[in-house]
Amino acid sequence: MIRYNFRLFILFTVTIIFFVLLKNGHIFDVGIAFRKALVPEGAINSLLQPPSNISDEYQKLLVENVSLRSLAEENKQLKNLLNFRQEHNYNLVLANIISRDSANPSMMLISAGTDHGIEVGQPVVVNQGIMIGRVVEVGPDYAQVRLLTDKFSKLAVKIGEADSIAGLLSGSLGLSMNLTYVPQDREIKKGDLVLTAETGTAIPAGLLVGQIENIDFSQEELFKKAAVAPLLDYNTLSTVAVVSSL
Repeated sequence: MIRYNFRLFILFTVTIIFFVLLKNGHIFDVGIAFRKALVPEGAINSLLQPPSNISDEYQKLLVENVSLRSLAEENKQLKNLLNFRQEHNYNLVLANIISRDSANPSMMLISAGTDHGIEVGQPVVVNQGIMIGRVVEVGPDYAQVRLLTDKFSKLAVKIGEADSIAGLLSGSLGLSMNLTYVPQDREIKKGDLVLTAETGTAIPAGLLVGQIENIDFSQEELFKKAAVAPLLDYNTLSTVAVVSSL
């Protein structure tokens, strides 16, 4: 009986202490004190911080993962270019992008030149024949390419499967393109594909260049205008091809 009363007294005392601490907001302090007494601070830190060798291995795996993704993307680009060459029987010269002009992102240097049959004016394509620019300067083993988004780029184009020239495509601030001199009676709409037109130059007809984004139309003007968006992000490219002869 005495032992039972003693246990009851202890339980009652602990309950009173608990409610007092809870009322004064100190119950969490007690929990922290018990945690520090039972689990040293250093042990917790060692659990939260992985060993240095694991961290180094993780960084190495990250680098390898990025490299594999880059290689996979490059292989995909090459496969698309090879398919394009087989479908159209073009003479393509593959090249890597060496660098881009920091002062003018619409210019880039590629790893093929006169030694590979490259000439000024030839179109540069990617994927399934999407034209992104043309050669403007060439050396023995390199070529300078002006992208279609460059403000000095001019290209005769057509809309969809039409045979006649629809207008003139010009670069706009290195980001997009503008289509001008489109006849008023020419039907164009958002989403229409823009392709190279037949001009008798080194650029073959039918190469994709972009897609109409919006149209500027006024009855008072002789021609329609349209904003044209590239079909891909030029900054993601690593491999291109030059159509060296038809």
